[in-house]
Amino acid sequence: MATTIRGARAARRVDMVRAWVVLAAAVVQAVAGSLGGSGFFGESQQVLSDRYPSPLMPATIAFSVWTVIYLALLVYAVHQTLPGQPARAVHRATGWWFVATAVFNAGWIVVFSQGYLGTAQVLIVALLVSLVMILRTLARFPAESTVDRVLLHGPMAFYTGWVALATVLGATVTSTYLGAEPGPWVGALVLLVAVAVICGAVFRTVAAVPFAATAAWALFWIAVEAGAVVATVAGLGALAVVAAAALRARQGSRPAFG
Repeated sequence: MATTIRGARAARRVDMVRAWVVLAAAVVQAVAGSLGGSGFFGESQQVLSDRYPSPLMPATIAFSVWTVIYLALLVYAVHQTLPGQPARAVHRATGWWFVATAVFNAGWIVVFSQGYLGTAQVLIVALLVSLVMILRTLARFPAESTVDRVLLHGPMAFYTGWVALATVLGATVTSTYLGAEPGPWVGALVLLVAVAVICGAVFRTVAAVPFAATAAWALFWIAVEAGAVVATVAGLGALAVVAAAALRARQGSRPAFG
């Protein structure tokens, strides 16, 4: 009996440590994101993106979605520290993956601002892989309430949809940095492949609607900013992603929102 009690207490301590590390990680990445845009860590992301142009660069307003993402993740991080939450299996399974995403995100911001675009691309790919692992894990844990959908499944899917396109954009910026300078036709082909992969992901992921929302948002603003060839692919791609999400939503609230 004593052993059982000690084991339960140890498990509670581990859960609380993880929960507070998740909260700290969410705060750190939000602060890093705010400072990174101003050039606090080196050159601003806007300056570097202008120096190494990409045919897939969206209009500046597209990046305002980061504010929504960081706020949603902060609310999630606070929620998972509340009584009864740290010991839930879903938080045990996803918490450390979330910490990894925060480390990769903050690291990407600092490294990109220092002009090490090759390393930054490795970090954003790692960020995307970590987010995919969170969504794969959430597939094993159906949302138990609307709160789960709004504070956990939804924000993680929303975040992943944006990072999926940001990774592709980053790859073309890195190509320019390395001297390849992809033109509009190459950009259009890369974007076409990306849209196909994202549409496929919409049909497989949980919380498909928030995932598709940020992907479509990115595609829309690429269409607004890009030349005719890329704009056509991006515009049609946004419509395809929205259509895929609508079809997925017809399968029920879990596929649609987690």
